[in-house]
Amino acid sequence: MPSLFSLAFPPTTSAFIRGTAASHILYNKETSLFLQNGLNNTRSMKLVSITPRCSSPSNSNDSKEKTKTPFGYTRKDVLLIGLGVTVAGVGLKSGLEFVGIDPLQAGNVVQLVMVLGLTVGWISTYIFRVSNKEMTYAQQLRDYEVKVMQKRLEGLTEAELEALLEQVEEEKQRQGQASGEQVN
Repeated sequence: MPSLFSLAFPPTTSAFIRGTAASHILYNKETSLFLQNGLNNTRSMKLVSITPRCSSPSNSNDSKEKTKTPFGYTRKDVLLIGLGVTVAGVGLKSGLEFVGIDPLQAGNVVQLVMVLGLTVGWISTYIFRVSNKEMTYAQQLRDYEVKVMQKRLEGLTEAELEALLEQVEEEKQRQGQASGEQVN
């Protein structure tokens, strides 16, 4: 007995909607069991929604401002970095051969310098980010905390906002007085 889902959507479309063919098969079995048992409970029915994905909106200039991404975060930048490293390696090898070093020795030296240089450079950037707390997790945590505080502020009434501002002003005055006493 064909299921309602397979009647509404051909196999290729349903496999596309659900993501894989395996989930389509499982879905058909569940739906056919659903129909065989005669259950008409709307809570047990599954809904399938399609969300269109668009990599570039048609009016991207109107909808959001263009932000400048830092160097190294676009495909073009990655290709330029790769090309630069390759040119540096070939240039170093050619330079060593021009000086008179054996091509095999020059290749080994270039390989050692490039691998060690890139490895030490990469590790140093990681250590720098850790020491400055610029890791992905720390940034995500800061962003989350800011959004939670914004939501809390949006939920406050005018009276609660005024009371909160008064408390902040009092705290600033206390800190100003305490720092003035410590300086004297």
